Amino acid sequence: MFLSQKDEILLTFLVSALWASGELPAPPVGFKWQAIPELSDEFEGKELDANRWLPYQPYWQGREPSRFQRENVSVEKGMLKLRSTALVTNLTAIKEPEKDVWVASACVSSKEPVASYGYYEARIKASKLSMTSSFWFQGKYSEIDVVEQLGASLKHPEKQNLMLTNTHFFKPSWKEDKATPQEWKMPTSAAEEFHIYGVWWKDKDSIWVYHDGTKVVEMKTSGEFLEPMYLFFDTEVFTWEGLPTLESLQDPEKNTMQVDWVRSWKLVENAK
Repeated sequence: MFLSQKDEILLTFLVSALWASGELPAPPVGFKWQAIPELSDEFEGKELDANRWLPYQPYWQGREPSRFQRENVSVEKGMLKLRSTALVTNLTAIKEPEKDVWVASACVSSKEPVASYGYYEARIKASKLSMTSSFWFQGKYSEIDVVEQLGASLKHPEKQNLMLTNTHFFKPSWKEDKATPQEWKMPTSAAEEFHIYGVWWKDKDSIWVYHDGTKVVEMKTSGEFLEPMYLFFDTEVFTWEGLPTLESLQDPEKNTMQVDWVRSWKLVENAK
């Protein structure tokens, strides 16, 4: 475990107490939910907890035309903040804006790939950019995109109200990737207010997705998900949605994805 025994006990108590009202999905008969401290955080400190998280992606630099920057990750006023900013003041020197790197994005990763079957939730407000604000999991051949939210897509503005969820099975390689994209229309936009996004990774091929505690999507994966995964929050440029503008990247009222908290549980057998 990454936490001290004292911190682990305190966080387990906190996370369990917050959901004592029974707002979690009903567990199977004979089981109960148990908090996973190393994948839960209220972000109440002054900086990212290095015992749980990395302010970068451990094996990927990010999607062009952006690169993940550690400096764009911070914890402020009880929020994890992932900023996306511009590396240039104008685009005249950028020959290929969709390929040449000129955007600084952000990523936060769990320290190790330890996420497995269980229930995970995060309260998130997307940035007001033509970029994603995402909560996802990935291993060596499988991926769960709980949400890849678009706060202000320039090409498809209607997507700001869609909860965009997906899985990928890319064994033996990304060339053979099999995805299961789905969407659900939310009552308000991803960047207008905070939404609680949840996923119940039930077993090797069943994924249930939740919005504000209500199940809204069921997915069957395209292969067997049998590996532990990293938990990620990140921002990315999806060029097919339109490039973010320099003005929006320079605006602190628009350029920040905010995560209020993340809470994680696994199923354990009830004591006899």
